[in-house]
Amino acid sequence: MKAQSKLLEYLNTRDKYLSNALKLVREGEFRKASELLWGAVALQIKLLALVKKNIRLATHKELRRFMRELVKELGDPELYKTFHLVEKLHTNFYDEILDPEDFKLYLEEALKLIRKLEQLANM
Repeated sequence: MKAQSKLLEYLNTRDKYLSNALKLVREGEFRKASELLWGAVALQIKLLALVKKNIRLATHKELRRFMRELVKELGDPELYKTFHLVEKLHTNFYDEILDPEDFKLYLEEALKLIRKLEQLANM
C-alpha cells in the first residue's frame, strides 16, 4: 500500500512538473522550465525504479547509478547518453548554460526519455 501511494505521488508530481514546464517554455522562461523538466525526468526514473526493482531513489547520485545499471541490463547505451544530455537541464537552472535557441533540443530529449522510461515501467 505504501509503495502504491508513493507511485501515485511520483506520477502526479511528474505530470504537474511537466505541465508547468511546458507552460514556462511557451512563455520563454527556459531557465525555470529547465528545472521542472529535470524534475519530471527524475520522477520518471524514480517511478521506474519503484515499479521494476521496488527501490526508492533519493539522490541525484542514485538516479545516475540506477540509469547506468538499467543501460547495462538493456544493452542500450543511447539511453544513458540521453540521460546525460538532459542532466544539463538541472545545471541550466542554476548557471543558465543553455542557449535559448538550443533549448528545443533539450526539451525534445527530455520528453523522449520520459516516454521511453514510461514504456519500460509499463505505465
